Amino acid sequence: MPHPRSVMARPSIWIALILVLLGLAATVAFITSRQSAGRVLILASPLDDQGKDVGSGMEVLLSDCLEVLSGATVTHAARLPSPADLDRVPPDTRLLRFSGRRSGDQLAMTLEWNTVDRVRAGKPWALDALAPQEPQRAMRHIVQHWPLPLRFRQLDALIPASSPNFWLLLEGLSIRDDPSAAAHLEASQRFVEAEPRCATGWTVLGDHLYRSLWVDPRQAGIGLGSRTHHAFQKAVELVPGHPRATFLWSMMLTDTGNQSMALQALRDAVRLRTDLPDLYLGIAYASRTSGLLEVARRALARRARLLGPLASPSAWFAETTYLYLGDLEAFGQELAKTGSLRQDASILFYRGYFALLQGQDKPALGFMRAGSDPGAIPTHFRDLCRVYLAYLEGRSSDGLIELREMDEIRGKLHIPDGEWTFKEAEAYAILGDADRGVDCATRAFVQGFSCAAWYETSPFLARVRTHPRWPTLRRNIRERQAVLEGSFPVSAFEP
Repeated sequence: MPHPRSVMARPSIWIALILVLLGLAATVAFITSRQSAGRVLILASPLDDQGKDVGSGMEVLLSDCLEVLSGATVTHAARLPSPADLDRVPPDTRLLRFSGRRSGDQLAMTLEWNTVDRVRAGKPWALDALAPQEPQRAMRHIVQHWPLPLRFRQLDALIPASSPNFWLLLEGLSIRDDPSAAAHLEASQRFVEAEPRCATGWTVLGDHLYRSLWVDPRQAGIGLGSRTHHAFQKAVELVPGHPRATFLWSMMLTDTGNQSMALQALRDAVRLRTDLPDLYLGIAYASRTSGLLEVARRALARRARLLGPLASPSAWFAETTYLYLGDLEAFGQELAKTGSLRQDASILFYRGYFALLQGQDKPALGFMRAGSDPGAIPTHFRDLCRVYLAYLEGRSSDGLIELREMDEIRGKLHIPDGEWTFKEAEAYAILGDADRGVDCATRAFVQGFSCAAWYETSPFLARVRTHPRWPTLRRNIRERQAVLEGSFPVSAFEP
């Protein structure tokens, strides 16, 4: 009788054991990737590029790297918070500030790290000084030595291969306004042609294309929308779930009436990167315009928890989710916070709009007059302020002339923004033109705005709701919203 083989000598047992171990390793890796990497607060810092300060560009690049490679929740501040503010921040929050300069095409940089509890205790900052060297080498050093675990090794997809192109990238990342982005568009296009594997470069191009769509509708080139879509798509292909690219892409998709695609991209990204505030801001925007108000409300709550006590309102738009929910108190609080940071035409419009909702015509008049200033930006909100100003001053015929001119120009825009078109519908309605109001409301629906709650309750749209075409429009809005609710339940975006 032959001696029985050892159980461990059987190949099938070894294969099964290996598969179990691989499964356990994958499970541990997945659980680890879902755990928070912690918070990083980046302080605005200088970086001299031959007389130009590109510190804001480096801040964005570092933020991208921290979010993508470590999954950190990154926030920003102009300066070190006051002792009283630091007392409200989680003590393990890491603080980062830097300074640096360009030397030829090389980067010389000093980074300083600390934590909130160490700063409060008066302990020194940890300093990492880099002598002038190739930017790619410097960035690898920074990533390898920062006090955070690395979850993904995708740095090469975030920085350019060429040293001169590194400085071109920082210049593009430093741009903050729409006209400058449009002026830089050709340079952004040349960059991606030279660095096609750099997801950050594609994100910059997408950002500049997206912003240029708003500068002058009459000069928006043919195919500009599809080029914008392609740029963000390339960035996300190179770095799946790229937070900033996904956020901006979702904004562009929402503005062009593709909320379903926007929500799909955001859902995929948030499953991979659960602790990134901008993704939840994107979810809120796409959801509120789709009528998924509970999804939007929870996304905003999640964003607020991630940002913590020093959270600031979005720099992109006024948060109308609370308005559509009927929570005027929360909407007013959000406007007040945003207004304390900036007083551009969009915020002045919404403050006047909010005053009108409360029956306060005199304050509304003041806000609309301020927003109508010739130098006010964004220009489309300035023009809408002028329409409401005419209404409040009893010049409805003048308001209709202004509104029709604006509507004609906006109709040629390659990024229509259904939520904006809805505001035009409201303006037509309060000025007494119900026919144009229902035309505009229908166009807003076609352009993707399908928040049934606000169509049905906005006091400014009252005349439209008495129009013979209203029942059909209302039915269509509710049907689309129901489809989206089925495709994107609240659970789809829960971490």
